[in-house]
Amino acid sequence: MKENKLKVSFFVQAKRTDKKGLVPVIGRISVGRTHSGFSTKCKTPLTLWDSRKQRLVGKSAMAVSVNQKLGECTALIHARFHEFSEREEAFTATDVRDAYQGQIHRQALLLESFSEYLTQTKERIGIDRALKTFKLRTYQLSLLREYVQKKHKVSDIPLSQLDKAFIEGFEYYLTIDRKLKRSSISSTLSTLQTIVHMAVKKGVLDFYPFLGYSYERPKGEPRSITQDELQKIIDLEIEWENYRIVRDLFVFSCFSGLAISDVRNLREENIVLEEGELCIKGRRMKTKTPYRVQVLPPALTIMNRYRGIRAGFVFDVPTTDIILNGMHHIQRNIGMETPLTFHMARHTFASLITLSAGVPIETVSRMLGHTNLRTTQVYAAVSSERIHRDMQIVQQRIQDTFTLKL
Repeated sequence: MKENKLKVSFFVQAKRTDKKGLVPVIGRISVGRTHSGFSTKCKTPLTLWDSRKQRLVGKSAMAVSVNQKLGECTALIHARFHEFSEREEAFTATDVRDAYQGQIHRQALLLESFSEYLTQTKERIGIDRALKTFKLRTYQLSLLREYVQKKHKVSDIPLSQLDKAFIEGFEYYLTIDRKLKRSSISSTLSTLQTIVHMAVKKGVLDFYPFLGYSYERPKGEPRSITQDELQKIIDLEIEWENYRIVRDLFVFSCFSGLAISDVRNLREENIVLEEGELCIKGRRMKTKTPYRVQVLPPALTIMNRYRGIRAGFVFDVPTTDIILNGMHHIQRNIGMETPLTFHMARHTFASLITLSAGVPIETVSRMLGHTNLRTTQVYAAVSSERIHRDMQIVQQRIQDTFTLKL
């Protein structure tokens, strides 16, 4: 039988440049006259690719990492090729590729895949991911690692071993052993589900272990404060300046709907005059979705109080620790029993300031920068006063329209 020759080559697809300016690196296996392509799961800037050497140039972290992976690909493919050659049976480039990819699939590990996902999340901080999201995913990885090591007595497990029993055991561990809240459990399982879904999409997993499995997803509860509580916060005498700033920023958020990250990054250029009204326009730090909200008088008063302290920005926002301590100080001094968080200001803007005043929910959704109207509905706590007022209008319309004779 004529001996087949193996050739492993790599090239880039320049027409598939992503938003970061990276192009995919594609591999090709040639055995005799047969050829088969495969994805290396690597990307590179086009300027770093040396088509003659079929490697990245330079000694950057990316170049070293990608070149190392391409070298490992080549070595594994040669190993699979030699296994076929020893059998003295006819085989093609596709056979070698399938054997190589099967080897890769067997090596795919759960915690390792989670770590890769975490690295991708970190790279997207400030683009379409927040630092808080990265910290949450890091904590969720630690929970999964604890479960794998304590309950399964291994350092990691192959993705192929994931099944319904594993997921149920993980949920039980989070609930009983770690005693986490339902929202935290749901969030952690959702992240695991995302990683599993990505593995299936990449072809690393041939099945979907979450199929037929469901877990409780608690509905978001509105967390606005009442008009009386807001007035108490406004009137509260605070001696320490940093806590006064926290109070003022909270009140500003109640009348603007901005999250703390958006308040922190609010620039002078975001304050614009449109149709004779002063407005705040920008993109949310968390989702990059646009928002536009008119500056109400209380918000304008607070803006004018602090503008000019931090060059280019409207506010000089204190550290996260000061904000947390300041919110606790305010809660304690106005006699609130439930914890007071800065995010409650955003809910207050939606429910107390806008929706209760008759602003349509679609308009509120746009002002908040929500991508989905259902998200706004979570914020839409309708007060009993609003229900009474609306029903008074309905009652008046019925009296003017219908006459009932008994």
